[in-house]
Amino acid sequence: MIRDVLAPNPGPFTLYGTRTWLLGDALMIDPGPAIERHVDALLEAQPGVTHILITHRHADHAPAALPVAARTGARIFAPPGVLDDEHVHARIGEGDEVEAGGVRLRTVATPGHTAEHVCFLTGDRDLFSGDTILGEGTTAIFPPDGNMRDYLHSLERLRALEPRRIYSAHGPVREDAVEWISYYIEHRRERERQIAAALENGPAGVADLRRAIYPDLHPALAQAAEGQLLAHLVHMADEGEVEWDGKVARSRSDR
Repeated sequence: MIRDVLAPNPGPFTLYGTRTWLLGDALMIDPGPAIERHVDALLEAQPGVTHILITHRHADHAPAALPVAARTGARIFAPPGVLDDEHVHARIGEGDEVEAGGVRLRTVATPGHTAEHVCFLTGDRDLFSGDTILGEGTTAIFPPDGNMRDYLHSLERLRALEPRRIYSAHGPVREDAVEWISYYIEHRRERERQIAAALENGPAGVADLRRAIYPDLHPALAQAAEGQLLAHLVHMADEGEVEWDGKVARSRSDR
């Protein structure tokens, strides 16, 4: 049985809030923010939790693991860099399996959103994707920790696993898992095509590209959009598709 508890932290990057996934009676994924009433809701929904799994270190995913573990004795399983070592029972990475209450999860390394990000896959191919894939909209990749090359590789890898459903930390469950991952990949490729086309008009900085590619963007979203464009520029430069000196991007033909 898969259930969720929604944290009271809605926002531009969290959508309705962070979803904590509860599998059976014993296994919890991404406890979320350490908001007292959210922690209380988690313990009411799953008082017998024994295993807490975390996808990555962000403050809307990991902190509630500590009060939940303190009040239940549950063990925490997390990738390197998430919480202090003294609080984590085991560090997990690619291929590691965790089993609790008859549920077994395989860890899939998915760097990109953050360097340490992992997802979890059940034997029925249900994918718990953290922030690598959202239930709606797209994931933010902010350099230098966020890496677009790693992210695209992670998406390709997840698609090859042919998940059945996607349980994200934000947004609804996706029943169209493979098609949704394909959309994510194509969305990123299309953005890079837009950047390449804009640079055919001459050298440009990130803000120039944002104005060209997002002409009607709300000003409150400008910084986030520029962060995504920066991630793409770094990737495109690494691939030899553009020149990027950290301030100005140029088409490879503009020399």
